[in-house]
Amino acid sequence: MGVEVSLDDVLARHNVGISGAEFLAELDADLSRVTDPAAAPLSGAEVAFLREHAGPAASEVLDTDPALLLQDARRAELARMTELVAGSLGIAEAALLLGVDRSRVSQRLSAGSLWSFRLGRGRRLPRWQFTPDGRSLPGLDVVVAAIPVELSPESVAGFMGTPQPELEGRTPVAHLAGGGEPAPVAELVAGLGLW
Repeated sequence: MGVEVSLDDVLARHNVGISGAEFLAELDADLSRVTDPAAAPLSGAEVAFLREHAGPAASEVLDTDPALLLQDARRAELARMTELVAGSLGIAEAALLLGVDRSRVSQRLSAGSLWSFRLGRGRRLPRWQFTPDGRSLPGLDVVVAAIPVELSPESVAGFMGTPQPELEGRTPVAHLAGGGEPAPVAELVAGLGLW
């Protein structure tokens, strides 16, 4: 007989800093936004046009069961949510990493020297902004001030972990960790809001 494990047990074991109820509420809200591909079906004429002019790949998509597409989309959303939680810290975890108390982390968030996003009722701090030895990246305050408010945590993390030609092929994280000037990173991240 197997051992029963609850979501709260898993979240606590990995020190995620949110409850199972909060995680499930956020997941439910995210999954509700995943639309059913069968909700607005194509007309017969549209299907015929796509089959005739869009090639074999279109036929393959048109022949796929919409329920399977919805299931795949929801699984992808679950994976996204799991990655978001795993790639971030709660305020208490960040305080422990930085060797400060929770109020100091909150002050740094308010001052813009750390960046966070909302998850449920709490805030999460992406791990990319911390060095392996438990410090925040140098120049982070300059970069945080430039992050457009409409950017998703995934977009910011993707940018911070992607080599940039303007930074001599280094990622923004590596550039900052190596003592590079924060202004070019801030300029690049601000430009993401223009897309």
